[in-house]
Amino acid sequence: RVAAGRPASHIGRFALTSFMLSIGMTVEDVFKFFRSVSDFNERMTRYQVEHIAGTRGSGTKYTPPNCATLRTHGICISPEPECRGAVNPLVCYKRKLQTLPEEETSTDDN
Repeated sequence: RVAAGRPASHIGRFALTSFMLSIGMTVEDVFKFFRSVSDFNERMTRYQVEHIAGTRGSGTKYTPPNCATLRTHGICISPEPECRGAVNPLVCYKRKLQTLPEEETSTDDN
């Protein structure tokens, strides 16, 4: 949804931002990703991304919500096979990386 430039809910943005930061994307990369969203607000987006990253506000670096929370909010509606039994989207991501051919993961730092 966000990748297509459509707005997302607050929890959707939080989940996506915390996920992207947790897999090693920089604050600047995450900020740039949100530029294409139709309701983009530069000041608000920068504050929220930096806050979730722990570089502003409380200093807490947030982790993505667990899968049950994502399902409750309608964010994760059709998990992939790699996600079965996972409690966090980071587990699904790591499992999915393991299924990719070596050349697709060689540029990934994680």
